Amino acid sequence: MITLKLAREGNYETVTLRLPTTPGEVGEVFATLDAATRYAGEVQITGVDSGVPSLAKHLKGADLTDPDAFDKLNRLSEKIDGMDERQRNIFSGALDAESVSSLDDALRISDSLEAYTFVPNVRSDEELGRYVAVAGQIHGDRRFPEEAWPYLDFTKIGVEYYAGHGGAYTPSGYVMRREAVQEQTQGTKSVFELYLLHGQIRYRLDLPAEEARLEAAKRSLGIEDFAQAAIYRTRCGMDPLASLLPMDCVSVEDANELARTIREMPDGDLLKYLAVLSVEQPADFPGALRLALELDDYERITEGAYEYGQSVLQRFGADEELISVIDGYMDFEQFGEDSMKEDGIRQTEFGLVRRLSSPFDGQTPVQQMF
Repeated sequence: MITLKLAREGNYETVTLRLPTTPGEVGEVFATLDAATRYAGEVQITGVDSGVPSLAKHLKGADLTDPDAFDKLNRLSEKIDGMDERQRNIFSGALDAESVSSLDDALRISDSLEAYTFVPNVRSDEELGRYVAVAGQIHGDRRFPEEAWPYLDFTKIGVEYYAGHGGAYTPSGYVMRREAVQEQTQGTKSVFELYLLHGQIRYRLDLPAEEARLEAAKRSLGIEDFAQAAIYRTRCGMDPLASLLPMDCVSVEDANELARTIREMPDGDLLKYLAVLSVEQPADFPGALRLALELDDYERITEGAYEYGQSVLQRFGADEELISVIDGYMDFEQFGEDSMKEDGIRQTEFGLVRRLSSPFDGQTPVQQMF
């Protein structure tokens, strides 16, 4: 059973209504409010007693002008009456873990309690960390050796697990979506890990990700757009890329596009991208993404000065026969070194690289390599 306290907007006079109810009883309550307040403001829910701890804050904004509002409230009350204590605990946590903006949302969640996992008596990051360490093989996580427990930072373990799986803490335990667990334990090693926060909900998103996974992440966070969530931590899972990428101004969309672009790069292009990053040193993440998308404007040089001199001649129109004829009469190596300077080639730990559209500024001498 749900018991509501109702009041007219802007007034303190309240009337109690027990659910399930009838249209006649609703009419009597509205008439009582009218007589007590003499004010035509909308009727609002100001208090809820239901046996589901988090339900009150989610029902207080319910639109009671909806002609079906009390039918929906009756259905919700009947559903709660049919729940056992464990299901009520799951329902409470699921309401906090999801985005609830209407009675329809609350009813939808009440119909899908099997989509959630409940861990009793886990109410904080530290308690969750201890559970992860002690319980062992839960949801694909590896068991921590007992000898290591005295040295473990349980709070940090809990934070990491919470960030990766989302959910919500309740007075009775921890509730999370089962699909959030499955998504994060499937697939290949990620390029980026983004740790997202919306309200009290934290979520770790591994990238690249397909559209279905991105939509599931939004549902877990209770948002419609990733701009509504804060990115409070980032991690690049590829060395040495991690040391070259600026993570300022990162967004989920940009990170996913760059992760997908990097995943699809041939090995040679990845080395070229690393060389370009080390020279261009973009100021922020969008700049790094732009360089990846414009990678055709760069060339990674894998040859020495001698061969480069010959390739420059070919660029000017000389064929192999002509180059063979002048071989022995031309210092290809010196010509190659001079051409490298003119082309603005830069030396990096990933090889030589040049920009095709215009030479790099502030050249680093390359002759030290020869």
